[in-house]
Amino acid sequence: MARAVSYDRAALRPRAAHLGVGAFHRAHQQSCYDELARAGGDWGVVGINLTPPDIAASHAAQGRVYALVTEDGQGRACHEIATLLQVHDAAAAAAVDWSDIAFCTLTITEKGYCHHSGSHALDPQKVAADLAAPEAPGTAIGYLAWMLERRRQAGGAPITLASCDNVADNGRLLGSVLRDYAARAFPQLPDWLERNVAFPTSMVDRIVPAMSDASRGRLEAACGRRDALGVVAEPFRQWVIEDRFAGPRPALETAGVQIVADLAPFEHMKHRLLNGLQSAYAELGRLCGHDSSHAAATDPVLERWARAFLAAQAETLDCPEGEDLEAYGRTSLARLQNPTIHHPLNQIASDASFKLPQRIAAPAAERLAQGKSAELQAMVLAGWALQAGDTRPDGGGVVTSDPMGAQLAQMRADAADSEGLMRAVLALPLWPDRLGQDADFAAQATRWLRAYAAPDPALRRARIDDFVRERMNA
Repeated sequence: MARAVSYDRAALRPRAAHLGVGAFHRAHQQSCYDELARAGGDWGVVGINLTPPDIAASHAAQGRVYALVTEDGQGRACHEIATLLQVHDAAAAAAVDWSDIAFCTLTITEKGYCHHSGSHALDPQKVAADLAAPEAPGTAIGYLAWMLERRRQAGGAPITLASCDNVADNGRLLGSVLRDYAARAFPQLPDWLERNVAFPTSMVDRIVPAMSDASRGRLEAACGRRDALGVVAEPFRQWVIEDRFAGPRPALETAGVQIVADLAPFEHMKHRLLNGLQSAYAELGRLCGHDSSHAAATDPVLERWARAFLAAQAETLDCPEGEDLEAYGRTSLARLQNPTIHHPLNQIASDASFKLPQRIAAPAAERLAQGKSAELQAMVLAGWALQAGDTRPDGGGVVTSDPMGAQLAQMRADAADSEGLMRAVLALPLWPDRLGQDADFAAQATRWLRAYAAPDPALRRARIDDFVRERMNA
């Protein structure tokens, strides 16, 4: 049976907002607000979706309540969540009353920040339509700037805007692009921003695969009803946020959120261990014929490879206070082996050109600077070089999408040989210069590109297995 709502929804106030009310938000941040409400808190959330799908009507039709199912190989639990007070789709977003909102979070994906990839600089071309009509914005950056300008004009109180996207220094990125946009659209806003808005960085973690017919069936069985907005996720949840707020905030620490002075060590740990392993499985797993993270993580060959990869990635990290890098790596692998979570590798591989620079390329460059081998990371980049732009659907119809996919497909068509292709790939501005300048790294990546060219997934897997066994015996 479902864990029913135990708090008075009428007592919740619209004190928080969230942009991007997708499955991840409904499974993660909302579960924290739900815990706060069950403990007597009054923080309710106003949700805003600027991009499809529109879910406001479905949310209202369900009485503004939805179910979250958490499951692993040990059990399954259903939680009814009612802290999402209202959802506004794009057509109604301008009407949202922000006057009482003191804390706003975002999950809009990296593309939503309208920046130049690999930097914190706004790309004016991506917000050109908003700059032409700043009071009718279509992007999240334009929308936030317009809401903040209205707040400034009304003499509104300070507010905290916290990015929860898997982007390095996400708070710095949000602050940078928003300040730049504000200076172009609303000349009086930048000074007000500096005095009244905080942009803490944060790290969020919970595996929330895209809903499937199977997961919908499990949710219905666990909760006793169908649910258009219900989500299924793993039990693990983590949220670490920088202790930098402009005004009132929810008592997140009472829901297990870590409020820290320096987020960077936590962020790097997650990006390089959990997320790095996910991206590695997305490339190597598909090359070995797998469709899901679970299939890749439970493949004995790739599991052995993953243990070596996690150890190599950990050597590039400073351990956050209270954490254990080796234990975190083991937990990350175990989470991906959760038998109820079958995250499509094609989905994980999407937007890899945004993800791989921080997850794979940066630690590779650091290992090279330390005089250590980065061949494990070269294997992942070679996999991306071979597969980026491949839009064939997997067995469930999931297709990989990457902003640089078409460019990589053309680079493969134009390359005379594997060496030429890898040289061109490593010369892309996505990566640290050291990767293209290091002859050994380039040779290793090229060698793996040739190995992956074998048409039989079993042969690719065997070559990975040979490499791991040789490494273990070295």
